[in-house]
Amino acid sequence: MKTILITGASDGLGQALAEKLASENKVIILARNEEAMKEIAGRTGCSYYVCDVRAAKQVASTFDKISEEHGKIDVLINSAGVIVNAELVDIPDETIENVITTNTLGTIYATKAALIRMKEQKEGLILNVVSTAGITAKATRSIYNASKWAITGFTKAIQEEAAEYNVRVTGFYPGTIRTNLFAKAGLPLNGKALTTEQAVKTIEFVLSCDEEVLFPEIGAKHV
Repeated sequence: MKTILITGASDGLGQALAEKLASENKVIILARNEEAMKEIAGRTGCSYYVCDVRAAKQVASTFDKISEEHGKIDVLINSAGVIVNAELVDIPDETIENVITTNTLGTIYATKAALIRMKEQKEGLILNVVSTAGITAKATRSIYNASKWAITGFTKAIQEEAAEYNVRVTGFYPGTIRTNLFAKAGLPLNGKALTTEQAVKTIEFVLSCDEEVLFPEIGAKHV
């Protein structure tokens, strides 16, 4: 049984991961929406902590509390994310800040907090849910692309650093996943998309591999 910490787990892919992994692992979920997490925890047996990944000090203190109450963290899945789809000149500054702080800084803060502990443990796995938006570019996606391209570079660099501590880091680059990510941003979800079950199955495969096996990156393309 592994202790798995999932950010952004009050809905979407994070919620689907928690629901699937909780039966055979100790799953800890983080998000801002306490009401939603409480409902998920009641059904699955997960533990939950209210945490805004955009706030560095809050992330650090939350991880301190998790370490005190649960001990070792085996896996961190960075799943928190938001999207904006508009021409740059039409995007409010506060929306730009929210996308960058959530997608980029949130992943960095959580990774730092986990890596501090995994460095001491000399083992662990960090999986960053990046998106194909971290390797492609599209008009009206400048800010979302920027937030995800930053995490692509961050993931590749941290893979090199973490390897010194026997910690594995994987970048997950899925295509569009059928979640409410778009709806929360007031956007339609057009065209083909992966189901959450398909995305979860891919991540489960990474988690199931021996500790000697590293996937620097893995993708899941919608069909």
